[in-house]
Amino acid sequence: MQDKEHGMKKISLSIILILTIFVIGCSNQEKKVEPITSWKNEDKEVSAQEFKELTKSNNALEYKNGKFIIHDEDAVVKSQAGDVTTYFVQNAYIPMTDAETIIKKDKWTKREFLTQYIGAAQNITVNEKDKTVEVFFITGPRGYGELRVLFDGNKAGTVTNTF
Repeated sequence: MQDKEHGMKKISLSIILILTIFVIGCSNQEKKVEPITSWKNEDKEVSAQEFKELTKSNNALEYKNGKFIIHDEDAVVKSQAGDVTTYFVQNAYIPMTDAETIIKKDKWTKREFLTQYIGAAQNITVNEKDKTVEVFFITGPRGYGELRVLFDGNKAGTVTNTF
């Protein structure tokens, strides 16, 4: 009789352990997001030479673990005024196909968006007091298209574009 009880306890503990592992695994739903590091010229109106020039400083800035990391000090100008920090990247460009992907998706989180696309942003304004982040991109032939994404807290607030 004792062996039977002992066996049932082992089975019960095994089931509880399996369920616990399952619940822990399911509770961490945040998917792994990687930065885009290889930008492709899919814009028919942008020559290979122009694309090379426009993207010269892509990936000079990275967003990782909630922080902006400057990889190329010569390409990124960081300025601060009170609660506002601005990062400006002279030769950063987002291909039109990537810009269109951004505007088609409805629910970006700040972490997901910044991790993936910050490497092509030309201007990033972070307001610590207001908890906002505004990201500005240029795109299209000769960089005439513009895309702005404003995050209010963790969620994308407004997305505007001129293309």
